[in-house]
Amino acid sequence: MPYPDLPKEKSYSWFNILLIIICISMFGYSIYFFTYPEQNHKLIERLGLSTLLSPSSTKLNENTSTSSQQLQGQPSAMQTVQPPIVSTTEPTVDEQPIVELPALVESDPEVLLSMQEFSQPELMNNRMLQNGIISSTVVFIDNFSRGDFIASFSPLLPPILPFVIDTKAGQTFVSQKSYQRYDNYANYIDSLDSEKFVEAYKTYKPLIDESYSEIARPGSEFHDILNNAIDVALSVPVIKQPISLHSPSVMYLFDDPSLEALNDAQKLMLRFGPDNLTKIQNKLKEIQAVLNKPAVETSEFTE
Repeated sequence: MPYPDLPKEKSYSWFNILLIIICISMFGYSIYFFTYPEQNHKLIERLGLSTLLSPSSTKLNENTSTSSQQLQGQPSAMQTVQPPIVSTTEPTVDEQPIVELPALVESDPEVLLSMQEFSQPELMNNRMLQNGIISSTVVFIDNFSRGDFIASFSPLLPPILPFVIDTKAGQTFVSQKSYQRYDNYANYIDSLDSEKFVEAYKTYKPLIDESYSEIARPGSEFHDILNNAIDVALSVPVIKQPISLHSPSVMYLFDDPSLEALNDAQKLMLRFGPDNLTKIQNKLKEIQAVLNKPAVETSEFTE
C-alpha cells in the first residue's frame, strides 16, 4: 500500500506533453522533407545532402540556377545560345537600291554627274545638252520610235561642220568628210558601259516615266517606246559603197528609191556613215540585250 507521508505522483506532466508534440512534429517534417525534397532545396544545399537525394532535386537546382542567371542577363550552361540570323537572300538582277531622286526640273546636275560613270562625256563636251536632259531625251526617243527626227529635242546638239558632197564624173556623192562629222558621236555611244547604262536608266526610271506621262499615248509604256526606237536604228542598212545624190531643189535626195523611202529617223542614222553606224548598232544591240534580260531570282537557301 502507498505511503501516506509521500505526495501522490501525477501520471503525466506538461513538460512530457510538450516533448511528445515536438517529437511527433519533427518525425512528420522528416517524412515530408525526404518525400518532397524539391520543396526544400535551400535547406538541402545547406546540409550538403543534394548529392544523396533523387535526380529530381538536382534538376530543380539546375533550373533554379538557370532562372537566376536569366534574370541577371547571363546565359547558363543549360541554355543554348542561338547564333544571330543573317539573311543570305541576294537581290534579283532587276532590283535597284532605293535612291532619293531630285525633282525632275532639278535633275540635270545629278544626271550629268551619273553619266560619267557609264560613258566618256569628254568626247561630247561641246555637243551635249546641259538643260532638260531627261525631258528632251524622252521626247526625242518618243519621236524617233515613230520615225520622226526633231533636232531641237535631241540630247546631243548637231555637228558644227556642214554637210559635204563629192562630185565625180558629173555625179554627186556623200563625202567621207560628211561622215567624219559624226565620229565623236559614234565614239561616245560606243564608249557606253551597257550594264551601267541600264542600271542608271532603271535608277532614273521614275523621273523618265514622270516626263513621259506628259506626252504618252494611251496604253503606252516608255520601256516599249525605247525598244521601238532601238529597233528603228537597227533597221537602217549599212551602205559601204558611195551613196549617190541628186538635188532637184535646195535639198539633196538619195538616188536609190529604197534609201529615199526611209523615214527621217533612219535617214539621220544613214548620215553617220557605214563605220559609225556599225559602231552604234552594235552598242544598241548590246544595250537592248541587257535592257530586256529577264530577272533571275535566287532560290538557294543556305543552312
